This record gives sequence, C-alpha cells and structure tokens, in this order.
Amino acid sequence: MFLRKTWWEAWRGFLGLSADDNVTAVEILQRRFIVESQHVKRFKQHGERMQYPQFRERFLRMAADGEKHAQLIGEKISGLGGTLPAVPDIEARAGNNWHNLLADLEEHRLSAAELLDHVYYLRPGHPEIADMFLSISRDGEKHRAEIREMLMRSDPQALQAA
Repeated sequence: MFLRKTWWEAWRGFLGLSADDNVTAVEILQRRFIVESQHVKRFKQHGERMQYPQFRERFLRMAADGEKHAQLIGEKISGLGGTLPAVPDIEARAGNNWHNLLADLEEHRLSAAELLDHVYYLRPGHPEIADMFLSISRDGEKHRAEIREMLMRSDPQALQAA
C-alpha cells in the first residue's frame, strides 16, 4: 500500500515544486492521531462487551497503549505547530465477539501497512517521527498477535482443530 497523495501533492511533485515537510508531517501525524484515538475507542467498546474477563483485560491494556501512542503523536503535532484534529465518533459494531475480533484484526492489519508507509515517507525529513511510528508498529504487532490468539480461543471450531 502506498501513501496516497492528493491531486495537488501529485502535481507539485510532477512540477518539481518542493512540499513543506513540516506541513506534510503534521498532516500525517493528524491522520495517525485520529486512527490511534479510534482504536482506543474501539478497544474500550469491545473490552466492555467481552464475556471473558481475561479478554476484557487485554483490550483495556491495548487501549491504554493506544492512549499513550495518541499522546505522543499529539505532542509531535504541537511541537510542529499543528493542532490536534477532532476525532470522529465511531459506531459500535453489531455482531458477536468473534466477528468483532476478526474485524479488529483486519482493521489493525490495514493500519499497520499505512503506518509503515508513513515511516518510509517521513524517514528522510523527520527521522524521530519515523522512529516513533516504528515503536508504535512494534506494539501493533503485539496487539495483532493477542487478537489472533483471542480469535482462535473464542472460535469453537479452532479448539477442535488444535
């Protein structure tokens, strides 16, 4: 997955006009702030609905990690002179725990790919932000592994196959 550019960014690159690296970094950070904040909301929602207390605890721990990530990103945004974006509300998903876990896993898989695109894009001009994103990516890998484990444990057919 490649970092999507708006039409004006594509034309600016085509014409050889330089982009303001700080503006681009702030836009990426703002996007990531929204994503992390929405993950926190989703983890809290799913944690509240989990029937197994150990799953609930895991989701709340992942939400706490996400809050730390959002706070770090917010500090970077402020440091570059940007403002924190408004985080749109998310709708609660209908469905059972297993379907929610599967949706969470897919959402995080896509988010991880986008995050690595951001690392690649920001590395030359903002290596400290790229390093922060790599750290967030490592936490995301742990979260995906936990979600996969919960998914397998909550699927009755997976227990028969194991």
